[in-house]
Amino acid sequence: MIWITWLIIAAVLIIFEILTSSVFFFICLAAGSVFAAAVSYFNISSWIEFVIFIVVSILSLYLIRPIFKRMISKSETVNSNIDALIGAIAVVTEKITPLKTGLVKVSGEIWIAESDIELEIGEAVKIRNIDGTTLTVKK
Repeated sequence: MIWITWLIIAAVLIIFEILTSSVFFFICLAAGSVFAAAVSYFNISSWIEFVIFIVVSILSLYLIRPIFKRMISKSETVNSNIDALIGAIAVVTEKITPLKTGLVKVSGEIWIAESDIELEIGEAVKIRNIDGTTLTVKK
């Protein structure tokens, strides 16, 4: 096969990779195509091109793909807006009982809060959950 054909195949595979999110399958095949193009450039037998394509593709699937997947999974999602409050520490500004909601102050804002236990004014609490405009807190 002509070496430029292998490069065109690699380009098409890279486009497929861009269109599929975080799969990292087609990029491994593209790597095999690039190596096959290099072998083809030196006019080595066609069957060796295919063997190089298959071997490099399989090796990259087992070696490169896990590294890419690990890099993507390490990227931490940053909580924003209300979700950023979960796990934050708040201060009780109005007494909270299991039967009556109270108020807490977190990040300079006052929120309605509920709890399974009685909490007194001034106690530090941790936000467990948010339901609408009501925070569920624990000691």
